Amino acid sequence: MHITRYTDYSLRVLLFVALKGEERSTIREIAERYDISRNHLMKVVQELNHKGYLQAIRGKQGGLLLGRAPEDINIGALVRDTE
Repeated sequence: MHITRYTDYSLRVLLFVALKGEERSTIREIAERYDISRNHLMKVVQELNHKGYLQAIRGKQGGLLLGRAPEDINIGALVRDTE
């Protein structure tokens, strides 16, 4: 099975944010870690935020946190939502 680049980036974002726990992640950190365009990553993050997978907090102390508990995130559902 092949997944789209968009889905791949979605999985990477969620994994990165989950591993940071309660510490907020930034799009810049994720883009640098995975060598992904920040502009493209912003689109991915917007959709994940809209669908409730992420919580995006704006402002100086902002960042990204998981929008759901890790055990409530179903990988199959995520793939269907982003394909």
